[in-house]
Amino acid sequence: MPSVLAYHRPQTLDDVSELSRRPNTRLIGGGTVVVPDARAAGADGVEIIDLQALGLDVIEPASGDRLTLGAMVRLGVLAADGRVPELLRDLARRELPSALRNQATVGGTVGLGAADSVLVAGLLVHAAEVDIHGAGTVPLEGLLAAGAPTGVITAVRVECSGAGSIAATGRTPADDPIVAAIARKGPAGVRVALTGVAPAPIEVDPADPIASLAPPGDVRGSAAYRLHLAETLTRRAVQEVSP
Repeated sequence: MPSVLAYHRPQTLDDVSELSRRPNTRLIGGGTVVVPDARAAGADGVEIIDLQALGLDVIEPASGDRLTLGAMVRLGVLAADGRVPELLRDLARRELPSALRNQATVGGTVGLGAADSVLVAGLLVHAAEVDIHGAGTVPLEGLLAAGAPTGVITAVRVECSGAGSIAATGRTPADDPIVAAIARKGPAGVRVALTGVAPAPIEVDPADPIASLAPPGDVRGSAAYRLHLAETLTRRAVQEVSP
C-alpha cells in the first residue's frame, strides 16, 4: 500500500483545520521531516496537507519593535533578509545544510522544537510569540513546554533590538553543537537559551544557567559534561554581549 494516501492543498486555514481532523493526516511546510516520515509510514499510510497556498511566507513589521515571520518563510530566506536581527540570520544559517535551509520553514522548525535547534533557542531570547490558528498567540517557551502544537502555526513574532551572541561546542565545526548557549542583551536585560540540555531548547537564568537542569547523556556527551558546557558557554555568550 502506498505510504501517501492523499495530497491536499487547501486555500484557507479553516480548510486546513477541517482536513487535519481526519486520522493519519500530516501538515507539510518544507517537507524535511514529514516526507521521510511518510515514506516510512508502513501499511497505515498518511494524508498530506500542504500549506503552500496560504500566503504564510511573508516577513513584515509588527507593532513596536517586533517583526512578523510567516510560518512558511524558508530558513534560507530568513538568513538573507536584512530586516531580521543579525543573531537570527546567523542561527538560521547554522540550523541545517544549505539545501535543506531552502526547504525548511520557520513554522516547521518551531513546531518540531528539536533539542539541538539553535534557531529555536535564538527565537526564545528574542522574546518570540507564536500565532496559532484558532488558539491565538502564545509565548514560544509555553509552546515548547506543552509539546507539539495542537493547531496550525501561522506566524512567529520576535523583538528586533539588542545585541546577540552564540557560544557552542561540537565534535567538529560541521556537527550540530552538543550544547550551545545563545545570548541577547535587549531592553529587558540579558536573556540566555541553551540547546542540548532538555527535550527542547530552554531559557535559563544567565547568573545560574544549570539550576534545575537534568540533561540526558548520550554518545556525544554525558550529563555531567553537558552541564559543564552549559555553564561555561553561557558565561562566554553573556560576556560577549555585556563587555
